[in-house]
Amino acid sequence: MSFFSRALAASAEDLGAVLATVVAASGSTPRHLGARMMIGSDGRLIGSVGGGRIEHEVMQRCEEVARTGEPQVVSHHLVRDLAMCCGGSMDVALTQATGCRPALLALATAERERVPLILETPVDGGPWRTRAPAPGERPRRRPHRVEAHIQEVCGLAPRVILFGAGHVGRAVGELAATCGFEVIACDDGDTGALDHPLPWAKLTLATFDPAEVELALAGFGEDDLVLIVTRDHAVDQRILEALLPRLELGFLGMIGSRGKVARFLRRMVAKGLVSGAEDPRWARLAAPIGLDLGAETPAEIAVSVVAQLVAIHRLGQPAARVRRAEQSSPPVSPPGSSLVSPLGPHAGE
Repeated sequence: MSFFSRALAASAEDLGAVLATVVAASGSTPRHLGARMMIGSDGRLIGSVGGGRIEHEVMQRCEEVARTGEPQVVSHHLVRDLAMCCGGSMDVALTQATGCRPALLALATAERERVPLILETPVDGGPWRTRAPAPGERPRRRPHRVEAHIQEVCGLAPRVILFGAGHVGRAVGELAATCGFEVIACDDGDTGALDHPLPWAKLTLATFDPAEVELALAGFGEDDLVLIVTRDHAVDQRILEALLPRLELGFLGMIGSRGKVARFLRRMVAKGLVSGAEDPRWARLAAPIGLDLGAETPAEIAVSVVAQLVAIHRLGQPAARVRRAEQSSPPVSPPGSSLVSPLGPHAGE
């Protein structure tokens, strides 16, 4: 469940809840512009504005906001005022959650329906406002200051489309959902992977056919991050062949060893699907998927893969900038270990 949905539900029962939003940040800070959290009257937290002393100060000030109903702005230099080591400064606007419930409802609805909605957060702590983009308007997605408010586009959470719900797929999907990605889990019903509930998945689809998945999702787009992690190399290849031409996808990655990737490239060239490794359709593929952490277990592989997705989402970098580091010489294994591949014994899943 997203921040907006959780905050909407919590604020219905807690009239003393307060919303906190980072409305200014300069230098080195634990969180950046637009970071938000809700503080319940019982101290329950949803989200975070940075932890440590700055968050403690925010929580203390929330008691006064809840009591008086007046918004406040907490402004601190993290070294001079709070003796934190970050070195930057932050302003955090505080406002009663009850006054923001119309915005929270609109935001939760927009996320559920996957439609863009602009959130405007007043820098003085006033109630949140939302509006639909004007015809022809192309607003910046990331939080930024516009006059007296912070503006960002919400409603289109990055969506991970996971082909394969085996051991690795489940670990990746669960961690991705924890990190705020909307996860669609796809697996052939014959594997048994979908016989048990996947509570972290927004939707499960019993198919490996990208065309059927696209139809169920009403299309693919730039917010879609596709991961191919099935148990079968032939299935991987069929999915990859169908998705390589889809340049509108925000990310396309496949699990496997470098040997597997090289074989797939040769086959694609032989079929005339790509001209070679420099073909834009192939060059955008992140394979082997994940950052180079020496991961072996499904949980470790999940950390590697989701870290790559977070870097792409947060930093806005192309996949090539955050791929697994190429090594000029073979990796050195610790004594007594057996390094099967950069992703360990599960690389073929």
